[in-house]
Amino acid sequence: MATSQVNDVSAVKLRLWRVLTMLASLVAVIVGLVAIFMSAA
Repeated sequence: MATSQVNDVSAVKLRLWRVLTMLASLVAVIVGLVAIFMSAA
């Protein structure tokens, strides 16, 4: 049971890490677009 719980925890952490990296990249793209629009305006 302990090993399965550890595997579940690691899987959840990996999933959360992927979601966080996706959100971080999305925020970076939005910030970049806003900066371009601000500089162009």
